[in-house]
Formats: sequence, C-alpha cells, structure tokens
Amino acid sequence: MVDADKFYSELGKTFEPGIITQVVLAAMDSAKQGKKIIGLTGGMYDPPSLPGEEVSRVLAEASEEDWREMLQYGGTVGSLELREELSKFMAGHGIEADPNGEIIVTTGSQQALDLVARVFLDPGDVVIVGAPTYLSALGAFRQFNPEIRSVEIDEGGMNVEALEAELGRIEAEGKWAKLLYLVPSFQNPTSTMLTVERRKRIVELAEEHDFIILEDNPYGYICFEGEMPTPVMGLDEGGRTMYTSTFSKIVSPGMRIGWLVAPREFISKMVEAKSNVSICNDGITQYVAAQLFKRGEVERQIPKVTEVYRRKRDLMLEAMKTSFPVEAEWNDPEGGLFLWVKLPEHVNTTEILMEAVENGVAFIPGSNFFAEPVHNYIRLNYSFPSEADIVEGIQILGGLLKKAV
Repeated sequence: MVDADKFYSELGKTFEPGIITQVVLAAMDSAKQGKKIIGLTGGMYDPPSLPGEEVSRVLAEASEEDWREMLQYGGTVGSLELREELSKFMAGHGIEADPNGEIIVTTGSQQALDLVARVFLDPGDVVIVGAPTYLSALGAFRQFNPEIRSVEIDEGGMNVEALEAELGRIEAEGKWAKLLYLVPSFQNPTSTMLTVERRKRIVELAEEHDFIILEDNPYGYICFEGEMPTPVMGLDEGGRTMYTSTFSKIVSPGMRIGWLVAPREFISKMVEAKSNVSICNDGITQYVAAQLFKRGEVERQIPKVTEVYRRKRDLMLEAMKTSFPVEAEWNDPEGGLFLWVKLPEHVNTTEILMEAVENGVAFIPGSNFFAEPVHNYIRLNYSFPSEADIVEGIQILGGLLKKAV
C-alpha cells in the first residue's frame, strides 16, 4: 500500500471530512438500510418550486446558432449576455456595475469566495468575520492561513461598536486588518439583517482603517417583510467593496451560476486566477440564466419561492414552540432560509448530531460557524424539507434536545 500521507502538501493535509460531509455520509448509510433522514441542514431549494418548465422552454426555443455558442468554449470572465443581465438586475437593487470589466461569472458564489481568498490573502493577513459566520467562507479563507478575528453578530447584524474596538486592538498590536467578510442580509447562520446605519458606518470604518469588504448576499432577495436594504456596495463610493451573489437561492442551485462584482483592477486579477482552475463556465446554464432574466422569469421566481419559505418558516416556528425545551432560544427571521437556536452552555450540539441522525433527523451544529470553539448552537433549515417533514423532524429533534438539556 502507498503511504499516502507523505505525498500530501501542507494544504492537502488540512482537508478532512467536515460536518456536512459526515452528515451526508451518515444519511447515505441510513438510506442503504432503508431508514429515512429528515434533512434540516443545508440551504437547499424547495424541490416543487424549481423552475423546470421555464428552463425546458428556454432550451426548446434555442436556435441552432444559440446551441453552437452554448457548446463552444467561452470566456473566463463569463458570458457577456449574462453579465449584461446581471448588471440590470443589480441596478434594481442599488448596485451599479459595468458588465464590461466589473462583473465575473463564477461557479456559484463559493468560487467567488475562493477567488477573493486566492487573490488577496497571504499567510498571517488579518481577516475579520462575524461570530458566527458562514462556515464555507471560513474554509475558503483558511486555505491561505490568515489570522481570523471575530466580531459579535447581534440582532442588528455585525455589532459596529465591537468591530471598531477589534480594529483598535488589531492596530494596537502593530497589525493591519486587510479584509472584512460580511453577510449583511439575512446572515448565515443567524438570519439577522444588518441595519442601514451599520452598513453606512462599516463603509466609513473601511475608509478610516484602510480595509476592503467582501459582501456575500445569497439570501437578501428572500425577504418576508418589506424589501432588502441597499447592499453595502451600493453605499460605498470609495471602491472598497466586492459583492457576490448566486442563483442558488433565488432560481436554481443546480445551474451553478454565481457572480462577483468588484473594481475593474480587482476583476482582472481574479479572471486570471480563475483561469488556472476553470477555463470557462458552462455555456448551457449561462445561456439559460440570461434568458430567464430577459423573460422576467427571475423576477417572478423570487416572490414565488419567498412565499413558500414564509409558510415553511411559520410552520417550523410553530412546531418548535410545542416541541423544543423551554431553555432553548431562537430567532424569528424576516427572510432567508435559516433558524438559529441557542441552548444552555453545557449542551454540545455536535455530540447530539449523530444520535439525531440515528433517530432520523439531521441538522448543522453551530460550532461550525465560529472561528473559536462554541458548542451550544444549532442551525436549522426550513427551505428544503416538506411541511410534513418539518413537523416530524422538529418533534424528533425536540425530544433529543429535552434529554440533553
């Protein structure tokens, strides 16, 4: 047998199965044994709401010339037609971006996170994130060994007073914060909304302390009450913000359409970085995405799926009231895909996970969303499971949590 360990790079040695991989494998094992696993885990799309008919219609109506273009190599930066449609879409939400030079199409927004980390981070660079924050952003950043510092997320999003204090500590240590990572609209995992006042103050702090901002907005369009505030990028006149979003939450995760908006010089660097791992995006999905924008299907799909998620959120909240222990605390999200649950400090939700899977329900332990060890939180997803599975899954999980508390 080959001694595999001696061949791995230092980076390669860090790639161990994460919690989501473990949950998926456990669910697959259970399925082989004929057991059902209710997944309250990832932010997957509601299956009946996927726009299958609309996508089929677009492809059926494509011309021979369209097909020749779809099936050929494309540019690394992405389809111009799609970039033009993305520019129009974002203009309706407060972001002005030139499709010729300020937008790059990515394979989902996860590739955008990887590109930013790849182009901007060196070992030891200081990156500021929320506590908690999106777990796969932490994974993308950690590849390049930065120093990750955390700032409290409260009911109004990232606490700007805590951010300012952390910036002061960093500078007192003789260091420089290079990058701030934000999920301002229905943050993952807490579903909090960063207030307009805080958005403006963060832009001011970026100027005062000379850092750049990566704004990640997969969830902001799924808004149950009113409209999403202007993104941070729309408030930034100094060119310090990069913005990424995705089709995955508003149209289809399987199409793997994401995009990144940034100043022209940043985009040129990231296009070259992208070319080393992905010569071009899939031509068929880019064509379909552009056509869905042109036909108004994207604007129709967002309110449609939002209403489905509002109903599922309400159902999950109602089930939690009757099934969860009284010691548990949770939010009432006004949008997005997740509920964030806090349990007493002695409860380790990672230890509960495998027992939960054995009993037919899966969730994501909160420890995965913190840069430092925190073990008494749970993230629950209501977008993917059916309404019946939401009720059953919450009842099963509630019984396990009552025992743990």
